[in-house]
Amino acid sequence: MDEQKIYLGPNIPSLGLLRNQVYLGGLPGQVRAALAVMPELEVLIVPISMLTETLKAIQTKGTHEHHIYQEILRKAGKA
Repeated sequence: MDEQKIYLGPNIPSLGLLRNQVYLGGLPGQVRAALAVMPELEVLIVPISMLTETLKAIQTKGTHEHHIYQEILRKAGKA
């Protein structure tokens, strides 16, 4: 069975994405559609086992995850 994944990016209601949403058994259609629009979202959809590590990276300036989070905020019009 695939490991559960969690979305750690900002809330983007227009794409059906909510921070800390957990996905079981693969990504639902609305998430796959969101990835088609913003492929960089994939960096912030991680296995549960990487939760702590990814949260630290998002909060650390200069990391790839921090850059992607900020980019997504800008694209979503929330920055």
